[in-house]
Amino acid sequence: MDIFKTENFKYQQKYLRDHIFEELQQAIYSGKLGSGERLTENKIAEKLGVSRTPVREALYRLASLGLIKMIPHRGFVISQWSLKEIEDVIDLRVMLESFAIKLVIERIQPNEIEEFKELIKQMEEAVLNKDNMKASSLNTLFHDKIITLSNNMALLEAIEPIKSKIYHFRIMSLYSGHRLEESFNEHKDILDAILAKDIKLAQKIITEHIKKVGLTIKQKL
Repeated sequence: MDIFKTENFKYQQKYLRDHIFEELQQAIYSGKLGSGERLTENKIAEKLGVSRTPVREALYRLASLGLIKMIPHRGFVISQWSLKEIEDVIDLRVMLESFAIKLVIERIQPNEIEEFKELIKQMEEAVLNKDNMKASSLNTLFHDKIITLSNNMALLEAIEPIKSKIYHFRIMSLYSGHRLEESFNEHKDILDAILAKDIKLAQKIITEHIKKVGLTIKQKL
């Protein structure tokens, strides 16, 4: 298991579990750790030269996010998503966000437009710095804002159960090839369509954007 930069763990005992968690999380998102791969406390602890306690804490945190699962007699394994599961999530996202962006364009206020512009500005900086996690976080804020500004509670409730999967799929896709830059350009196009109040174009762009995420994940898995 050569996913760790062991020098990071020599003196940061207080935050050891956080470092272990972050390294494992990025290894999963980048594909260094593949679906179904087993993780063992002993091997990770031995690799890092630490006790099992912070390793166990990091693993349980990953499990709480759904990135890994605890299986009896096997320990922890990287979560697996079927192609059908991915397709179902993507299809539901397309339907919900296409409807949401229509409502946003009909209702959006000038101060809310400025908030979108600021997100795009920060996203561009993250892309230039190749900061996948930061870009993904801003990406999430962008899409969450579309859902929130729809001002439709039923829509918010409908998307809530799949938000964790959306988040994981989003990050995994951003770690693939040139997807980071492509995704940023797609978000700029979405905002341009909002500014132009072109509902059909905005729905078309956001649909293609979401489907690209699904395609990237299916190819990766």
